[in-house]
Amino acid sequence: MIPIVDRASAESIAPIWRMPFRPFFWGGALWSMIALLVWQLQLSGWQLPALRLGVIWHSHEMLFGFAAAVVVGFLGTAMQTWTGIPSPKGPQLISLVGLWLLARLGYLFAVVPLWMPVCAEVAFFLLAAFLLGARVLRTRQWRNLFVLPAMLAFAGLSASHWLLPGAQSRVAMVALLLVTAIIVVIGGRVIPFFTARRFQLSQRDKLPVVEWGTHIAAISLLLCVAIDLPQVIWAVFALTLGVLQLIRVLRWHPTKIWGEPMVWSLHLSYWLVVLGCFLAALAWSGVAPGWQSPALHAFAVGGIGGLILAMASRVSLGHTGRLLKAPRLMPLAFAALILSALARIFWAPAPSGFLAAVIAWIVGYSLFLIYYTPVLFQPRTDGHSG
Repeated sequence: MIPIVDRASAESIAPIWRMPFRPFFWGGALWSMIALLVWQLQLSGWQLPALRLGVIWHSHEMLFGFAAAVVVGFLGTAMQTWTGIPSPKGPQLISLVGLWLLARLGYLFAVVPLWMPVCAEVAFFLLAAFLLGARVLRTRQWRNLFVLPAMLAFAGLSASHWLLPGAQSRVAMVALLLVTAIIVVIGGRVIPFFTARRFQLSQRDKLPVVEWGTHIAAISLLLCVAIDLPQVIWAVFALTLGVLQLIRVLRWHPTKIWGEPMVWSLHLSYWLVVLGCFLAALAWSGVAPGWQSPALHAFAVGGIGGLILAMASRVSLGHTGRLLKAPRLMPLAFAALILSALARIFWAPAPSGFLAAVIAWIVGYSLFLIYYTPVLFQPRTDGHSG
């Protein structure tokens, strides 16, 4: 039973501010579409001098403005289940969202001095580190202690991305690998569980060598990129991670998933993480150096974008007391994110490939907002608070 200290007090809070997933899933989805639309206008030749646009802005907003913010919303929500301590809500949650929004607007408009959004975003991640880390430490949930270094790393990387001009590409890559590592950890926990539960299958025992190897390979790859070791070493860890993830997904009953969109969407997105690992290994080993950008976008669009959409759809229903059944057109949304990833991997850098990827992403997340805005802004259907 989830503890509620004061139910009357909790229910006095507007529903959107009762759990972290509510504002961050909604805001992250909306912001991802805005950022991609603005970026597509820039690529199409529109002159927007009032805006601080460029490759750095694009990668920053998709990594920190979208992905990392949704991670904060997910982990902040999961923390209540993991620790038994209520998640941040009310003024704490409003403060988090306010800092996140200040950073987004500050980075977008060129008239705002750069130090202002940098400070707001660092404060956002430090506050998240404090709110989430304190709950883990208080309950000695050492298995979930990764949230503390992850939030601190996001804080450092977000500032470095703007303030270290000579290392911006590598900082962005480290941030991408950090988000990927988090979804590999979380995906390894929830995807086999959701699959087995939905189809009443036996959940296979995890192989310790695969699970520990996954964590070691993911962290090693991240650190190798961060300290700029030779790329052939990156390739070794990317290949190792890919093989381990392939073993993982083949043990998650992949032939049983096609009758449930809430499940196959998770699996297909995770398969794109596996693809990204193998493409990255080819690129960094020197066998196919031109595949680095497709590999990174397999992680970013397919793995992160697809898994966020699939997880946000499921979490939003489950944590608001609703039936875990995909709304009518959500299978189209899930398919659109897979197509967006495939277009960005195999069709870009042709302009039509970029455009197709952006359109497919916007279709997917627009459908999410159409169906889930009422879910996120309204109270739970079962009468509980949260």
